[in-house]
Amino acid sequence: MPLNVNGLHQAEGKRNVYRINLAADVAPDDLLSPDFWVHVSAQLRPDDQIEVVAYDRAWFGVVMVLETAKGNKTGARVAFIGGPVALTNTAKVAIPEEYEVRWGGPNGQWQVVRLKDKTVFKSGITTKEEAILVADGLKAA
Repeated sequence: MPLNVNGLHQAEGKRNVYRINLAADVAPDDLLSPDFWVHVSAQLRPDDQIEVVAYDRAWFGVVMVLETAKGNKTGARVAFIGGPVALTNTAKVAIPEEYEVRWGGPNGQWQVVRLKDKTVFKSGITTKEEAILVADGLKAA
């Protein structure tokens, strides 16, 4: 039987999406206990999704609220719909350059400039290669 026209809804009107950062001593399995959600269960409703990030960013997951009990301080039943997956990446973020070599015009010629305050450390350098050597010497210092 095909889907009824009234069966298609905007997701934003039917559920909320929350995000939590866990305390250091919380494991992924702790989230599956209804007691874990006792203090926030009044805010939750079935089909809500909660993005979960570990304290140390070691893992990430998404849980969906399956059921909330009526009344105060009763908890909620959730299930993982994504993850938990380990967040690993050994790539290094490049440190931005502190100095830049730029052309200063016919009078200034090649210059070595500190980027954070635009201070010209040396100007009048005849070739770009010499200016790069000067900038590399400042970086090492």
